Amino acid sequence: MTYFNRIFLGAASIMLATTSLDAKTLSFSSSSPPSSATSQVLKNWAVSLEEATGGELEIEFYWQQSLSKLGDNLDAVASGLADMAVVVPAYSRQKLPLNYLSSTSTGTGDPWVISKAWRETREAFPAIAEEEARENVKFLAIESIGPVIFVGDRAYKSPEDLNNATMRLSSHYAYAAQNSGWNVNPARIQSPETYTSLEKGTISGATTYANQLLPFRLNEVADFVTRPDLGQHSNIYYINLEIWEDLSDDHRTAIEASLDDLNLAFAKAEVNEAVTVFDEIQKDATYPMQVYELSEEERAVWAEALEPSYDNNVSKAAEVNPAATEIGQAYKVNREAASQELEQGGYPW
Repeated sequence: MTYFNRIFLGAASIMLATTSLDAKTLSFSSSSPPSSATSQVLKNWAVSLEEATGGELEIEFYWQQSLSKLGDNLDAVASGLADMAVVVPAYSRQKLPLNYLSSTSTGTGDPWVISKAWRETREAFPAIAEEEARENVKFLAIESIGPVIFVGDRAYKSPEDLNNATMRLSSHYAYAAQNSGWNVNPARIQSPETYTSLEKGTISGATTYANQLLPFRLNEVADFVTRPDLGQHSNIYYINLEIWEDLSDDHRTAIEASLDDLNLAFAKAEVNEAVTVFDEIQKDATYPMQVYELSEEERAVWAEALEPSYDNNVSKAAEVNPAATEIGQAYKVNREAASQELEQGGYPW
């Protein structure tokens, strides 16, 4: 072996060792099945990060709550059980009261509008990031999964149609039920358990979202979908703050450079999926569903009852952080501005 060959092999060994030391695999806890539209967004994002870092940064996904339960994901990512996770602020409102304001009860349910408006609100109010830092997490993306829909054994045209049923209700609807005296029994069931609860008859109906109908096969256990088209629900994607700070500068730069595209991809996937889902569930050869869209008059009845729930969230958050009041107001202004931008120019894709 020549001197230069020995030098080359030695240098190559050093490079391989350095690459091995720099390589990082991040765990990601998701409640969704790998076939869902948003899961595909995440998988594409992981590929883009791996390519951007020359294979040094990989993401290992744990689908369908296989690493941690959806309701426990904030604790999971904060403790390092999961390096990254999707977190539902509605399940962690005591710890994330400001972030819980990202979910709304009335108004637009457009995922792109919500994503744009909330990220602009975040930039204007550092208190939101400070709240996350106290929980040892760092924001990556927001995924608006669109307006609440009802699934069940009937169409829910008005609160009277709840008819003393036992139902899984989202937080806004649960508050409205209590505040307005609806004749319904809310069940404390998280979204991944909706299928089995309907199948067993534990509940006769549930609030859910368009992107959960097919991945969770809810058409197998419910005959009707009702579309109130009021407000929306937000999921937040976080990385453990200590893990983030331990990443190399190049890895952090690669992630930060990818986030605008990630947020846009979530919004696009949700917008497109909603159109596809409502068409497919009505045409399903084995388990078709009847879809009912509320009239303006019917929607107004639901909206009147739901409006106070968001105001209540703002009030509760303001008890923890006075910035909540201004955040709620600014978020509304940003939603209205983004809605006008959408109406005038369409989606940016």
